[in-house]
Amino acid sequence: MKNNIGIIANRLVYGFVFAFLYQIIIGIATSLLSIPLTGNIQDLISGVEQIDSTQGPLLVVWWILSTVIITAIALLIIRYKKFMSPYKGEANIEIPPRITAITAIIIGASISFLFFLLDSVIGLVVQPGSQTDVSAIYQAALIGDFTPLTVSIIFSIIAGFIIIGVASKTSTVKQITRDIGLQDIAGFKLMKNVTKTQKTTISDTIGQRPGALIHVGEKKVDKVTIDLIEYDDTDINEIHDATSEQCLDSKNKPNVSWVNIVGIHDPEIIKTFGNNFGIHSLHQANIMNTELRPSVEISDDYVMMMFKMPHYDPKTGKLELEQVSIILSEHYLLTFQETADDFFDEIRKRLRNNSGSIRKVQSDYLAYSLIDAIVDSYFLVLEKIGDITENLEEELMQNPTAETMQTIQTLKRRMISLRKAIWPGREIINSLERDSTILISERTRPYLRDVYNHTIQVTDSIEGLRDVIGGMLDTYLSSVSNKMNEVMKTLTIIASIFIPITFIAGIYGTNFSYVPELAWEGSYFVMLGVMGVISLCMIGYFKKKRWM
Repeated sequence: MKNNIGIIANRLVYGFVFAFLYQIIIGIATSLLSIPLTGNIQDLISGVEQIDSTQGPLLVVWWILSTVIITAIALLIIRYKKFMSPYKGEANIEIPPRITAITAIIIGASISFLFFLLDSVIGLVVQPGSQTDVSAIYQAALIGDFTPLTVSIIFSIIAGFIIIGVASKTSTVKQITRDIGLQDIAGFKLMKNVTKTQKTTISDTIGQRPGALIHVGEKKVDKVTIDLIEYDDTDINEIHDATSEQCLDSKNKPNVSWVNIVGIHDPEIIKTFGNNFGIHSLHQANIMNTELRPSVEISDDYVMMMFKMPHYDPKTGKLELEQVSIILSEHYLLTFQETADDFFDEIRKRLRNNSGSIRKVQSDYLAYSLIDAIVDSYFLVLEKIGDITENLEEELMQNPTAETMQTIQTLKRRMISLRKAIWPGREIINSLERDSTILISERTRPYLRDVYNHTIQVTDSIEGLRDVIGGMLDTYLSSVSNKMNEVMKTLTIIASIFIPITFIAGIYGTNFSYVPELAWEGSYFVMLGVMGVISLCMIGYFKKKRWM
């Protein structure tokens, strides 16, 4: 009950602050444009109706600008609400530090439309001919008419809920509209059409010949970049934005060459490297298919490994699994990545500084180092998810909301994705350690065994977090059920108190011509007294039973 009152008080403050700031802006805009403005979607409707006149385009442009202003004010209120909130127990709301123009317009348009509906409802409640804007309600309250003040308070509370409710979805709207620009809105393109042009699926490869080079997945970089590192125990040569010719020349050198290719959507580049380095056409196709299960293929000339490397953003809750393909041969190592973001910088630093034995051994040790970095990246992601889980546990105990349930469900899906990604990795590393291929030296195998133990630890951590998140889901459902039981208990107590009172009122409300008590002097007050005594007795009984 205390939490609910506190939240309502917060919404009242947010609504007042928003209305005050926005009314100032509307007043300034009205003075500059010399056009009566409402500040909601009614301005757009009026602009469309008067599009052939001078005022029409101005109203449309003003409405678009007003949506951005509305979003800006709403996000500022959320960002700094801790300084203006009378109730400090409300959970924080995560909002992205930067948003696109289209996201701001969508958020502002939603708030503008809801305010239009709210104004319409208030227009039905107040007297005909009265103004329903916030400033007019304030002026009426100043002259002693407290009905408009009540309407003002209700308006501000509802406005506060609208502002917080819509603006809290900014991250979701930003994620949905990340591939949409203003030119797409002008053409009224559907989201699914935009997504279709950006991502291909396995269904797009149906009927193609085996080994056809078709990129399956989302194109994450515009340009393919190639980095080449050549090294031995004494020298190192690092080339950024290397050409295909430079990489092919390094193939026949006695030192170790690491070719890192960022961007797997270009079939010509994949074909060039695949054919010149002797990679089978089926393996070339697998490199371009990001929806395949992690796997390992061991041949006489090379070992091909495919892993999933996780990237997790705790602010948005988005988990991306990047496919990393590794081709291991005797003197060279090829890596194919979807994006430039990886966990290999420490390995590059070790190569440059000649730290440890990484430059004193062959390419299989470099492959081990990359695999170890990929597995360790899961620990970083699990640590971030673990922090979120701890915060959720506190929120569950204090003030669980529908957003809490949504976050729990999202984390549950994330854990399933992580488990599906790391579980095949155990099989890959176990196969590398146990296989008798000459491409992996006996010196490297103990290190692979250590990485295998890390994958088991990651798997155990994932299983543990899954159990915790599953328990949190049960806790949330129990909390909701308990709240519902409390509500039902309260309603039942109220109904129980009124049952005998209603019974007495029913007896003396019958239409018999003769009811003796009606003629008694003071019988009305006696009846009220009896009703009061019965109510007090029942309340005392309920308290004794600890039902209240």
